[in-house]
Amino acid sequence: MLTRIVNGKVWLNGKIVQKDIIIEEDTIKELVRKSQHANVDQVLDAEEALILPGLIDSHTHLRDGLQAYKEDFVSGTSAAVAGGFTLVMDMPNSIPPISTPQRLMERISLASQRILCDVGFHGMPTKLESISSLKKAGCIGYKIYTHRAFEGESFSTKQRLLLLFEEVSKTNIPLSVHAEDPSLLTELTGDYDAEDHARAHPREAENSMVNTVMEVARMFPVKTRICHVTTSESLQTISRTKHYNSNVYSEVTPCHITFDKSVYTSCCKICTVEPPFREHSDLVYLRNSLWSGEVDIIGTDHAPHSQTEKASGRPPPGVPNLETAVPVLLTLAKKGYIPLSKTIEGLTAKPANFFILEDRGSIEKGKKANLTFVKFVPQYEIDPARFYSKAKFSPFQGFKAEAAVVRTIVRGETVYTREEGVLDIRKGEVIGRQ
Repeated sequence: MLTRIVNGKVWLNGKIVQKDIIIEEDTIKELVRKSQHANVDQVLDAEEALILPGLIDSHTHLRDGLQAYKEDFVSGTSAAVAGGFTLVMDMPNSIPPISTPQRLMERISLASQRILCDVGFHGMPTKLESISSLKKAGCIGYKIYTHRAFEGESFSTKQRLLLLFEEVSKTNIPLSVHAEDPSLLTELTGDYDAEDHARAHPREAENSMVNTVMEVARMFPVKTRICHVTTSESLQTISRTKHYNSNVYSEVTPCHITFDKSVYTSCCKICTVEPPFREHSDLVYLRNSLWSGEVDIIGTDHAPHSQTEKASGRPPPGVPNLETAVPVLLTLAKKGYIPLSKTIEGLTAKPANFFILEDRGSIEKGKKANLTFVKFVPQYEIDPARFYSKAKFSPFQGFKAEAAVVRTIVRGETVYTREEGVLDIRKGEVIGRQ
């Protein structure tokens, strides 16, 4: 089956070009001039949409299993395609954590035939001897959490990190890090709100652990990402490390380049996120660092919970973000707060590079036919009640967006349009590194 996409503005190497895209089955066959003839089976009118490489979310919590009440693979990947994401990278801090090859294979089996977009799964190597076996089981990357122990194992010390990096360096698998120093965190024993939680997670905890991780990262050829960076100091430390190791990446979230800690006065529990929102100066620094290229990846950190949990006396950190990322980010870009080109790169080429995905991240011959169509549209308000995610809340509720995803194509087939919504076409596949 050959499909020609016409009347689109194609994002190609950082520029907008007027070309048609020809898709053969699930692969981009070629890009042709609008006047160039080609025999095809069907024509798809893009209606002047900006056509992007299929968006990649490198930081997604899809839940399912024992946490299916928060989100499951169907609802989570439905939210993904509604948000324009054609590939998401699931995080391993599920219940139980994905720390063994058996659990990883069980999770892959649970997702099979239930995903609307492609999914890659992280493994959590709580035990160093599980690193190679997690790779063999098909994990796309490793993820560690320095601020708390899992299954009695911790990566909060430099010595432990040295051992981890040494083993990971043998696998050619990227490593992602939640960087906070547990010795600088305050344990919250009673009820709390987002502001209390923020005070318990001071900037010094992030800065200290980022510094430690970067000291270790300098010594090993490991693709290393610091997730959800929130402070100017942390980003500066990562940028300095890049002079010694070009494999180091920084990630920011849409939330942290939109909100500072002043949001807590109007968003006391929903806005509990980890790490928390910082000073306005940090927000400005993160935005400026997108312009300068210091920020590499934009990850949503989609972290759904039930509304009952978020309204409780101890609200868990995290908010749903898959369906708000494009409207928020492209609206900020339209208003001049962040650069459009670097934003698109942070959602496409940069995560593809980090995960060593040669068939994604750009619109070229031979690449996977995963495409995201977006448009700038008349202003509308974000309404969490309309989310496909089970988490019907958001700090972006009422945000006046001026951009929208209008079509998402996964492996050559449309799985979402703004007019029809999500189409229950489960074209997604699990991708991994054997």
